[in-house]
Formats: sequence, C-alpha cells, structure tokens
Amino acid sequence: QDASSGAGSAGTYAGLKAIDTAWERVRTTREPQAPPAFVHEVRGPLAGGASPDFDVVVCGGTLGIFVAAALQRRGLRVCVLERGKLAGRVQEWNISLKEIYELVEAGALDAEDVDGAISTPARGEVFRAEDPEALVAVHFGSVRAGFNAQEFGPSGSGDPRLQEVWLDGCLNAGVRPAKAVARARARFEAAGGVVREGVGAAGVDIHDNGACLRLASAAGETVSQDTITARLVIDAMGNQSPISRQARGTARPFGICIVVGTTASGFDLDNSLGDLIYTNSDLWTGDVTAGHPDGGLGSPRKQYYWEAFPTGSGETERTTYLFTYMDAEAERPTVEQQLEDYWDLLPTYQRHNCSAFAKGLSVEEAVAAGDLKLERVLYGCFPTYKDSPLPPVAARVLAVGDASGIQSPLSFGGFGALTRHLHRISDSVVEALAADALSREDLAAVNAYLPNQAATWMFQRAMMVPIGDRRPGNFVNRLLRTNFQIMSDLGPEVLKPFNQDVIQPRQLARVLVEAVRRDPLNTPQLVYHIGPPMLADWLGHMVSMFAFDAAHHVLGGTVKEQAAKLEEAGDHKEAFRLRRLAE
Repeated sequence: QDASSGAGSAGTYAGLKAIDTAWERVRTTREPQAPPAFVHEVRGPLAGGASPDFDVVVCGGTLGIFVAAALQRRGLRVCVLERGKLAGRVQEWNISLKEIYELVEAGALDAEDVDGAISTPARGEVFRAEDPEALVAVHFGSVRAGFNAQEFGPSGSGDPRLQEVWLDGCLNAGVRPAKAVARARARFEAAGGVVREGVGAAGVDIHDNGACLRLASAAGETVSQDTITARLVIDAMGNQSPISRQARGTARPFGICIVVGTTASGFDLDNSLGDLIYTNSDLWTGDVTAGHPDGGLGSPRKQYYWEAFPTGSGETERTTYLFTYMDAEAERPTVEQQLEDYWDLLPTYQRHNCSAFAKGLSVEEAVAAGDLKLERVLYGCFPTYKDSPLPPVAARVLAVGDASGIQSPLSFGGFGALTRHLHRISDSVVEALAADALSREDLAAVNAYLPNQAATWMFQRAMMVPIGDRRPGNFVNRLLRTNFQIMSDLGPEVLKPFNQDVIQPRQLARVLVEAVRRDPLNTPQLVYHIGPPMLADWLGHMVSMFAFDAAHHVLGGTVKEQAAKLEEAGDHKEAFRLRRLAE
C-alpha cells in the first residue's frame, strides 16, 4: 500500500518493482552508456549581460532545505527547486542528539526548534514525545551492536555466547522528518528565501558570470518562468542526481547496499533498545538456487545485518531493517527476493521482542491474528562508488550530501551524511561566493579527497562476499565480533567515533594491532580474501590518514594564520584555498 514516502522508499509494490527494474539494469548492463549531459559550459555572460537572480539555487529540497536555510540566514539570496512537494517523509530519521544540534550550529534550525524527547535516557529507558508536533519523537538509552552465529537469547540474558556491545549516543533519537523539513523551511522563508515546488531543473548552462537553469514541472512540462539564474548551483538531488550521473559517466557501482524492512506495532515483550548493526546467523545460503555459481559449493553469498529502533508512535511500534553489502554482479538477488528473506527471518530475530514470534507464529500468521500490524514497508538500493567524493562536473556547481559521494560506504548516506558536513559546507559556500572562488578547481577543494573515507572501502569489502568465494561461513562474524569487542574494551573514545563514520587513524591503528594479537589466525584469511590490490590501496589510504593527521597537528594552525593574513591583504581566493586545505 501507499504507506510511506521519502528517500529510499516509495512504499508501494509498484515502487518496489520499479527499484528492482533499475537494479536489474545496473547488474546486467556490462557496457553502460554515458548519460546525457545535464550541465553544459557556455562561453560568454548570461543573456543580456544580466546579473544572476540568486546567489545560490539548491536543486532538491527534502535535504537541500537545510543547506538553503543555513545559507539564506547568513545573508545570501537562495532559491530552492523541488520537483515534487517539499515535505519530509513519515518514517523517522534515526540520528544522535549531537547531530541534531549540528543543524542549529549551522543555522538551519534554531535551538527552540529542537523539542520533544530531548531528555537523556538511561540504558533501558525510552522517552517518547507527548506532542505529535514535536521534532524529536523518541529518545532511547540503549543501542547495541553484536555479531552472533545464531539468536542466543534476549538482551541481558547473560548467555556467554551472546555478544552485546553498547553504543551510547549513536542513532538513539528518532526525528520526525516532516517536522524538521517544515521548520527549516519556515526559517528559510522568514529570512527571505524562495521555494518553488513542483518545479525542477531540466538542465544547467554555465556562463562566465553565472549559471542558467532550465526549468520543468514534475511532468516534464515547461513552466511559466522557464529559466532561473544563480552564481552557484547546489546539487542536493541524492545519488540518482542527473548531475552526479553525468560526473560518473559510465562507471559502475563499486558496492551496493540493499535495505528492506518494516515499521510495525506489536513488539510487546521488549521495545527498549535499538540495534545499530547486529547479526544472528553466519553467511546466508537460503536463496542459492540450482545452477548458481555458488550452488555447486553450497557456499554462502552474503552476510545479512539487522538494524532496529523503537519509534515515537507507540510503545510497541518498532522499525526494523535487514541489509547487506554486495557488488553489482548479474547473479545478485533482487530487492524483492531480499524482502522475502526478511519475512522468513524476522520472527527468529525479534522473538524476544514480540510475543507472537515467541509463540512461533510467522509474520503472516501474526498479522492475520491481529498480533502484529504492519504500518509501512521500506526498501532501498544504495549504490556506492570507490572514486568519491565526486569532483564538480563544471564551474559553479557543488554537490552536497549523497549527490557528492561524501557518504560512508558503510552507512550508505542519508540525513547523517548531510548534518555532519553542513557547517563546513555552509562556511565554504559563503567564503567561495565572497571570494568569487567558483571555478571547478576551487569547488573541488570543498569536497576533497578524504583518506579516512577511502579507507572504509576495505571494511565494506570485508563485510561482503564475492560470487563463488570460498571463505568460511563465520568469516564476517568472526572479524566483526573481534573488532567491535576490541573497540568496546578500548572505550567510548574509540568505539563511538567509528560508529558515527569518524575514522581516526591512531585509534584505528590501536584496534588493528590488537586484532592481530587477539586473533592472529584470522589476519592471513583477511589478507587472502581481500586480495593484494585492495590491500595495497587500503594501505595507501592509511598512510595518507597518518600524513593528514600529522599535518593537521603540525601545520594546521600555521595554515589558518596564513589564510587570515591573506584575507587581510585582500587575496580572498588564496585565503579560501588555504582554509579548505586546513579542513
């Protein structure tokens, strides 16, 4: 049913079939054709030598409205184009309170906009907002990670085989996207910003003094004002942005994360904790068909991971996801096949949370008996690319969020990928416009090479299984179980940043050295299955991480001081470049 909307979920069976059609095209197209050019570079000034209508036009409003609000409230003239209706989805965004307040620090929201369940819950406590209009719908004190060969027992049971690593302050607040978007829009429009709903960009022409965007309605029809101009175009249209597709050309995804799940009520036994990443089986073999490359081996194809959170809509309502990492080979399963696995596997995973599952009922039986009520069905297929972040496709064009490729290949982007960078991005845009540093090279420095992000590619590779691979069934669980236990033992200063996509070189090195010491026999297996090319590539990024870390501590202050001197001397462009280097 048409039960939800927003990024990652159409909420309908037709939407599921559509996403599978797109996924099949990615898997089976061996020689993809370059997409049509969306951005064109044109010599000369804007028509008639006119000045641009706006400083910034943001394409894509659901997440772009936060960027737009932060920029408009810093004195820029900003317009948001949203092809559909500018509204957040029903499904809650899970994030930490710290990341919510980063929106306040960046100026997208005010402090009074953050209301609802903002008290600090103890482990096992769940606070829900009484006001359905509040921003923070739910805040819970317990989030765990665990890597187990089977479902051993309920949380806190004391079963020595059950791994539970507690991640305090990670994704433990559920934000209502509709409220977040509405409040950011209100701040944006109160500051003079312009929103155009039902209108999107059909193409962009880059001139010497600005960008001209050709406009079209959601149905592709020309609108009354068929062009709009700006000094800078910000692409916030997500990983399927036509600008991003142009920049990537014929590149195939390096990795894919398929996610399926539900929001449902009926979790009446224990709905007090969330799972950030959790396994209750080794590598999955349940859908290997006869004749498949893995079929002859009887070997697995993928490791399934669970994620689940209490929601703010009711004491027994819970959102649950099943996800996996894979490559884009033709033999990979469809999203619908993974959803079928989800229905089969959910009762085992949630039998300690739901009395219907504890009694042995299937999902279908629990729904028919009225013990479980499905509110929404969720699904998504998220491509990730090794060559990220994306360089700008032209001057005067800057991508943000998932469109930029700046998201971690482990967390597959979304709201957090925007909030973590919003303050930095907004500072950079304000400076770039002030200094007229809008060339392709200048804007490339805003989303520059990040060695800590690049290094996470090996982690994703270790968490997926290539077709026909003969690694042991417990390979992934053994690797992650060891490393998460080490991070837990080393303390929250190591554990928490890693699980918020902040990879710190010295802390990571401590974990890797300890992993070799604790499980020396798994290291040769890891090296073998990852392969020399990937390992050499990863080592290069590790070296770069340490080099960047050393440069930050030794030279960071000096570089910033020099940037300030250049600013005072009137060399604004060079000051801009030095600040980006320091970042």
